[in-house]
Amino acid sequence: MKKFGIILMILIPILLNANEITSFTEFLRDVKSQTIQYSNSPLHQQIKNSRDIREYEVGDEVTFWSWTLTVMPPTWILTPATCRGVGEHCYVFVADDQWDIHMDQSDVDLVMLYLEEETMATTEYGVIEMDTLRFGPIPDELDNDPKIIVFYSELGSYMGTSFDGYFSSYNQVTEAEAQTMNPPGHSNECEMIYMTCHPLNPTDPIRISVLAHELQHMIHWLGDVNESTWVDEGCAELAMVYFGLPDPVVSFPNNPDNSLINWEQQFADYVKVMLFFTYLSEQYDEDDLIKNIVSEPLNSISGISNQLEENEVEITFEELFTDWTIANYLDDPDIEDGLYNYEQLDLPGFSLSGFHSSYPAEGSGGINAWATDYIRLNVGNLDENSTLTASFDVNNPINLSVIYYESSGVVSSVVKHNISGLSELELIQSGESYYRLILVFSNINYSSVSYSYEIDAEVSAEEQEIFDSNYTVTCFPNPFFQRADNICFSIKDINIIDPNLILKIYNVQGQLVKSLFLGNNNKALWDGKNYDGKPVTNGLYFYTYNNNGKKISNKFVVLK
Repeated sequence: MKKFGIILMILIPILLNANEITSFTEFLRDVKSQTIQYSNSPLHQQIKNSRDIREYEVGDEVTFWSWTLTVMPPTWILTPATCRGVGEHCYVFVADDQWDIHMDQSDVDLVMLYLEEETMATTEYGVIEMDTLRFGPIPDELDNDPKIIVFYSELGSYMGTSFDGYFSSYNQVTEAEAQTMNPPGHSNECEMIYMTCHPLNPTDPIRISVLAHELQHMIHWLGDVNESTWVDEGCAELAMVYFGLPDPVVSFPNNPDNSLINWEQQFADYVKVMLFFTYLSEQYDEDDLIKNIVSEPLNSISGISNQLEENEVEITFEELFTDWTIANYLDDPDIEDGLYNYEQLDLPGFSLSGFHSSYPAEGSGGINAWATDYIRLNVGNLDENSTLTASFDVNNPINLSVIYYESSGVVSSVVKHNISGLSELELIQSGESYYRLILVFSNINYSSVSYSYEIDAEVSAEEQEIFDSNYTVTCFPNPFFQRADNICFSIKDINIIDPNLILKIYNVQGQLVKSLFLGNNNKALWDGKNYDGKPVTNGLYFYTYNNNGKKISNKFVVLK
């Protein structure tokens, strides 16, 4: 369903026993499962085999069962309609009470063009052929007619919510069987998609894109009727990407801690599964991987994992999920041959769960099953001799990826780790220089994960360089008592090249405290205050000096 089940979740206490079915999506899944019972029964097969071949021509009149969505709960109605278009793969019917009011022949011709000949992405084929090539064959359950019916009527709106269209699996069983289902329904005994012609514009390209979405649901009914909702909806959203007019990438980027496999019928749920299946398709669908997932008997992660193996894709689902979470943040074609890129989508920035620019730093959080947290570390102010280390405590193993950015904003590398329990990582080694780091916490568990971390920066004494008497830096007094006027740094360098060189002072966290200009006398005075004009705290500090590759770093103490 597309924008159809959102309102109908309200109906569950009315339509069904709330103890048996707690959401409308579960109701839809239950109805689909019931159709399998009937389609596999001997009587159903007998009816199916006894049907004559059915074909329609323009002008044929039929009365269809459908739902009226202007009242809640929706009620079944019979609507007279006339065939207004016939193509190679479909018929277009329009409700008689809407003809030449909200839909006319020019509208039908445009719809037929999209259905049969072209999409917004290609002129090679239309929506129906596109979906069958990408996802699999269309069912032909009862009417002995390979063509589908697209039925346009006034779906209406309820409390401000309008409806694009829907696929009803009631139509995949006989009328008698539909009336015995829970809840009782009606069947037109044919492959049909219901689409709006009022109050929404039937020829708006987004309506055709939704039609591609609903057609995928019909194909998935045949391929694997019991498929998990997130997989079925993900493939349906992918159909809209293939068509060339996907849903906007909103909501989910604001909350990436939204479990990929849990479906709550929110718009963010549509977006997250659209991103996942688009990424999977672009990276690995060379030999009908998506089509094979649609027809895979196993469901959810198990089905996808099985098809990755069957299609000889050398990656586990856990690795795939981790790469996807990185791609959501980066969306960059220039890293690792496009491994973290979307070709068909432009992604906005993803929200952070944490941000640090001074160290030591600490934080904690929780991540839902198969969800993600992003944490940013600004490290551009660290001294070259600093090391950045992190300690983690997680209650379940997770994948931690570190994205390294250079000062230019270009990604330098992506390093992946698996952490469990208490873990320690050296994020930056002495001598390395980066602008920022992004920590990507990818929860590869079926349950939520809690985590905490501590991050610290230290200047490594091992990196201090020792020079001969021709190259020295001294400071006096050391220790420096702030009640004194200044501390003096004296430079002795026989190879001075640039008289504008500066001396830098860092604290033990590797943060730059002050930069001092060296005058013509190669001396610098410091009053013990930082850039804000406030006296620094007591403790150990480091001064560094670099002249054409020659560098020295030493320490001094500040006291009150």
